Amino acid sequence: MSDDVPVVEVVPYDPAWPERFRIEERLLSEALPAALSVEHFGSTSVPGLAAKPVIDILVVVPEVGAVVADVRSLEQLGYAYRPLAFPDDDEHLFFAKDTAGKRSHHLHVFGVTSPVPEANRVFRAYLAATPDAARRYEAAKRRAAALHPHSRAQYGAAKEQVFAQLSAEARLWSRSAGRQSAEG
Repeated sequence: MSDDVPVVEVVPYDPAWPERFRIEERLLSEALPAALSVEHFGSTSVPGLAAKPVIDILVVVPEVGAVVADVRSLEQLGYAYRPLAFPDDDEHLFFAKDTAGKRSHHLHVFGVTSPVPEANRVFRAYLAATPDAARRYEAAKRRAAALHPHSRAQYGAAKEQVFAQLSAEARLWSRSAGRQSAEG
């Protein structure tokens, strides 16, 4: 890959993203029959939100050790296990999938006791329900991508402050209304 080809690009919302998720959802449900849930999350799951054109998928399983013990079914679908992606979280596995030479999917597998899936559900619901928050997040993502088009890590770090602020707002929003996040 050439050094001038960006690895981080934020693009306008694509109405095909939900169907791209549904295709993967069916495949992953077969590859991970013990999965308790397979959900679309991240920016591509929020209608109208610009995002990196990478489908983020959240899977909750009874035991992450069973997934790590046999990753062949995921590898057959094109997912590559990245064991060092979240080294401080034993309940979070990460897999990346490239399609036609470009990153197309991120698969996050969590153990059933992890609090992260619910935090992601609340964040997704908050952005979907709060246009101003979605606009602020989109602006931060666009700025981060413009500053760091060649580094996923630097892109993530550049939007972290806004992400943390919006996550805090999402938690307050969820608690104040007694909302339960919608599955899916």
